Amino acid sequence: MIKWVAIANKPPTMSVDELKTWWLDIHAPNVKKLPGLRKYVVSLTFGAPDEVPNHDGIAELWFDDMAALQKAMESPEAAEGLKDLQSSKVDFTHLFTEEHAIA
Repeated sequence: MIKWVAIANKPPTMSVDELKTWWLDIHAPNVKKLPGLRKYVVSLTFGAPDEVPNHDGIAELWFDDMAALQKAMESPEAAEGLKDLQSSKVDFTHLFTEEHAIA
């Protein structure tokens, strides 16, 4: 199983509520259409009392293998998701991982 992890940082001009609305109501519906996507989870951060988190959220996308991930990334659905991503100005750092379940 391959997992694509995207770490998000919103622009300073975007509120946390605006990020949540954009991510869950605009971007996520496009992402969940990716061919071969097995699971998709978005987690939005919150700081401990008196703490500001370093990042605003993460997305985790699971695919069977690298071929499935590559097919998804080359799909029209990915192109559509990229359009709303670019218009949002949210900055994402991407990690492509292979899970090793420990417990």
